[in-house]
Amino acid sequence: MSNLLKNNAYHILGLDTSATQKDVLKRSKDIIKLIQIDDLPHYDFDIDVFENFRTEDTVKEAVHKLTSPKKQIKDYFFWFNIADSVDEQAVGILRKNDPEGAARVWEHHSEGDSTKAIFYKKNLAILYCLLIFKKDDEHYLKSSLKIWHEILNSPKFWPAFTKVYKLNDELNTSQETVTEFQKQCVSYLSDLYTEIAGARKDNKYIAQFSSVFNMKGDKTSKTVLSPIFDAMTVAIEKLESIKVAEDGVLDKEESAFLKENVTIIQNGCNKLIELGLYDDSHTKVIRDRAAAALRSISIDLNNHLNETSVALGLSKIADKISGTEGFKNKLQEDLKQIQKNDDHNKNEEKFKKITDPILEDFKNGNAERALKSINEHIYNDTTEEALKKELRELKEIIEARIAKHGKPAGTPSMGTFNTVGFKMYGDTNYFVVLFIPLIPISRWSCEDHGDGTYTFYGKLELTQKQKNWRTVAIIIIIGLVIWGFNS
Repeated sequence: MSNLLKNNAYHILGLDTSATQKDVLKRSKDIIKLIQIDDLPHYDFDIDVFENFRTEDTVKEAVHKLTSPKKQIKDYFFWFNIADSVDEQAVGILRKNDPEGAARVWEHHSEGDSTKAIFYKKNLAILYCLLIFKKDDEHYLKSSLKIWHEILNSPKFWPAFTKVYKLNDELNTSQETVTEFQKQCVSYLSDLYTEIAGARKDNKYIAQFSSVFNMKGDKTSKTVLSPIFDAMTVAIEKLESIKVAEDGVLDKEESAFLKENVTIIQNGCNKLIELGLYDDSHTKVIRDRAAAALRSISIDLNNHLNETSVALGLSKIADKISGTEGFKNKLQEDLKQIQKNDDHNKNEEKFKKITDPILEDFKNGNAERALKSINEHIYNDTTEEALKKELRELKEIIEARIAKHGKPAGTPSMGTFNTVGFKMYGDTNYFVVLFIPLIPISRWSCEDHGDGTYTFYGKLELTQKQKNWRTVAIIIIIGLVIWGFNS
């Protein structure tokens, strides 16, 4: 709840700022006596905005504040100054519990930039702020900010305020105290709108104050910004500590860890945008640190794990939240390169759906079907040029392999029984009897490992000499079989 208005010393005592020290002491004693008999008093400026603000302790604190020059001037500034018949008229309407009516009186007489008009405006701004505590009203919000900005930047206001304040001041407040308050006034005002934002649970009050005054007060920093910055800093430190490429894989736990902490950072940024403090200097430092952590992870994922899609996503987030142009330029260069890598990987995935079945056909010995499929895609107008290029390269590789090793055709039969069967001699598989190669069966591109095992790359045609040998051998065998039957 509000300190500046709810716990304002003059508000607690039900007095306006023209009250003397004698008035303060008398009123405090009267209120305490009434409180002790459970009879809470009601005064002109009690407009049913706050509850339980007038207690014995708050009354004593109010008296204490009004005996301290630094505290008195603050409460004096942020309360009603009743100086003439116009102010009295407004107070009379307030007395009837019609704050909107009182606002209309001050609104009517606050036109222009005369000294009186300026003080009417200050009373009006205070009333608007009280009413915002009571209900959300865009008119009161914008009008109050406009008035505060106008009077605090008016060359007439501060000299007039100082003069009026010293006329009512019985504490002989020094000019240094008045000057120091003037310097801090906008910061105190920022605190007031932070209090309103907390009461209304809506950060638009802070955001609109920031857009008008381009600054933040201590209360905004401590109660609103510090929790956001603290949460973001913890998330950033966690991201800075992770070594995603250390184990060679981005697993589910690491992905969940990244998502959780990136979400915390993004939520923090969104809150700062709502507050109108996204471009604050402290915010930019935090944003750049977060972007640097994400950039480091992104580069690691791209360079060592080939996780280009995740790397691209993190780079885009880093680019979005980065706070300075110099760092943003680095991220833009990263994005271009990672985007190229990601496009390449996506094309590879898409192309593999076409090239993998072709390679499978070739490995299974269906070289003709593999080459036919390649040609169909190459000469299809709907095939992407990048895929056509890859298929042409694949075709060249297949044709070169066929030329060198022949067509893949599994493995030849090898094995003998009682020295009769099939056996490899060199690159040729023979039918053997007594391990003597009699008939060349097939010729292969192979590698002899020297221990009776081979690696077969493809089936080759028999040489012409081997074909002739096979023909002669078969004729001889048939002749021997016929001679055997006839003898």
